Amino acid sequence: MRYRVLVHHPVGQELETAAASCSGQAEAGGVLLGAYRGADMEVTGLTRPGPMDQRRLYSFTRTDPLHDAANRLAWERSGGTVSYVGEWHSHPSGRVTPSSLDLGTWRSEARRCARPMVFVLVVPGQWALFLVRPRWPRPAVARLSRIEFGKVGAVHA
Repeated sequence: MRYRVLVHHPVGQELETAAASCSGQAEAGGVLLGAYRGADMEVTGLTRPGPMDQRRLYSFTRTDPLHDAANRLAWERSGGTVSYVGEWHSHPSGRVTPSSLDLGTWRSEARRCARPMVFVLVVPGQWALFLVRPRWPRPAVARLSRIEFGKVGAVHA
């Protein structure tokens, strides 16, 4: 099955801004908010790092309750259609290649949620979108490419 992910322009712009300013900084990250549309996904929002998150040069741990609060608020405002669909974080001194820790975390999240999820890596000058499908015994990870650019956002497959 071929999955498509629509990333709304404001989300893409936030990721572009993070890519333009992350070099030499501590890692940053947050959650991706969106909706499932059959086999397709739509990413409509994201959270930024909060003051209680743990940001280091080579790691980011999401601990600030603002991420969960944003997820709850999105769920309530959308009537139960928008929720947590994945996460993003930066690699300020790295390449757009997930680390073994990233892959393990992503696979665990996809299994825990029992649905496909998206993850974004941001590096200086660019960002990339990865889809993780919760297959057993090992979830599949695939880097997606932008295939279309429209009024609402960019479609990745």
